Amino acid sequence: MHTELSRLVAVSIRALVESAADAERVGPFAVLFDADTDNIWRNYAVPDDDAAPTPTDVAALVRFFGERSRVPRLEYVPAAAPEVEPALVAAGFVVEGRPPLMACFAGDLVASPSVAGFSVAAVTSDADLFDVASVQGVAYGEDAPVGAADVARLRRTVERGGCVVLARSDAGEAAGAGLHGAILDGVTELAAVGVDPAFRRRGVATAVVAALVEAAHAAGAQLVWLEPAGEREAALYERAGFHPSGEKLWISLPAEPVAPPVASAGDPADHGGAGR
Repeated sequence: MHTELSRLVAVSIRALVESAADAERVGPFAVLFDADTDNIWRNYAVPDDDAAPTPTDVAALVRFFGERSRVPRLEYVPAAAPEVEPALVAAGFVVEGRPPLMACFAGDLVASPSVAGFSVAAVTSDADLFDVASVQGVAYGEDAPVGAADVARLRRTVERGGCVVLARSDAGEAAGAGLHGAILDGVTELAAVGVDPAFRRRGVATAVVAALVEAAHAAGAQLVWLEPAGEREAALYERAGFHPSGEKLWISLPAEPVAPPVASAGDPADHGGAGR
């Protein structure tokens, strides 16, 4: 079902991809390509609303990713383009997950941006942005060392009107972080919320989320949306004031053909979402 939230999110996702300096068009798809990393969360396509891609369109999209050594992958709201998924599945694409969409409208936030033993604030310096990238890498088990490209990516988020938040312990250790993207037509995405395992279950994630939502609403956003990584994360966001409505689709072309399941499909795999 295409809800009002899913309509707003569909427009927001495509607008964010199309506004990126390195975005490209391939048929009825807008493609986000990051030359600095093959991270799947930074290399994906979004179809136009009501797109009806032909086999030739899909083949061109696969070729685009392959020529750049990236996994052919899409992230989008399926209700906005219902003919896309069947076309992709026919070409061998496999669904990774269907995370729920969750939203916090102005006035809905119930969580606090403060937590005992930690400071939580928006940051812009290179040193702080480096710590943000570092704690996010630790939180999500990324092996690649943090470098200048990671700092530059976070700086671009700030320069485009987004916000990056860092939580530090009273001893000065980077404990958690997150961001929201540029605000377009009153809508922004909250993403990349992560907490170092040493500081989990102490309210840091909730405080980071609250700080980001407050910053977004103060900057003019009427709607802050996200896609939770799993049920535990969804429960955290719901307690903070987010409400579920609609779903997103993660779908990609595996390197090797995947045999069809014998029984009905089980629960989708937990992927990045708001923990990207």
